[in-house]
Amino acid sequence: MTPPRPATDIDALRAALLGHARTVIARDGVDGLTMRALAGEAGVAVGMSYKAFTSRDELLRELTWVSLRELAAGIEDWAVRPDGQLADRLMEFADLQAASDAPALVRHLSQLPGGEKILREAVEAGISRSWATGMQGFLRDRQCDGTVREDVDVEAFGFLLTAALHYVLVTDEPFSAPDRATLARYVAAVADQIGVTR
Repeated sequence: MTPPRPATDIDALRAALLGHARTVIARDGVDGLTMRALAGEAGVAVGMSYKAFTSRDELLRELTWVSLRELAAGIEDWAVRPDGQLADRLMEFADLQAASDAPALVRHLSQLPGGEKILREAVEAGISRSWATGMQGFLRDRQCDGTVREDVDVEAFGFLLTAALHYVLVTDEPFSAPDRATLARYVAAVADQIGVTR
């Protein structure tokens, strides 16, 4: 008699597959993430992918939520750190978002039927705090410490900076994202406009 197979730890399998899904996305883009590609990357049978996630849509939803949570936590950590030059800190904000797979996943989901509903659910569930709120808090704190000019409307600048960066990262052609050096130049120009000259 064959001994019974050990039970699969579904939570551990899901976590491992989410990591492999990120590898596939980094290599092949969101469109390249199929259940077969995921299984191949993970070195498991395709059926194991379906044991963890009932569909590609469920996988993408979960990966998006995880990515948004991680990005929100990164932005919250970034916003409360008081050190650094204003232009460098603003560029860190851009780099956090550029390094995340959340913008690509959001872009992909927003183009799918029902995708907007999934993204709305993520916001309503509190999975992602407003990135603009994080930026506004950061600018307000920098205003208090004398780094940002007192006459700057930090609510407006925080919203506009975040919206512009989101647009750059989530928009497809013909509006491709600038290279990092160009983005750094843009960010430095904004910092020069709102920063206190010493």
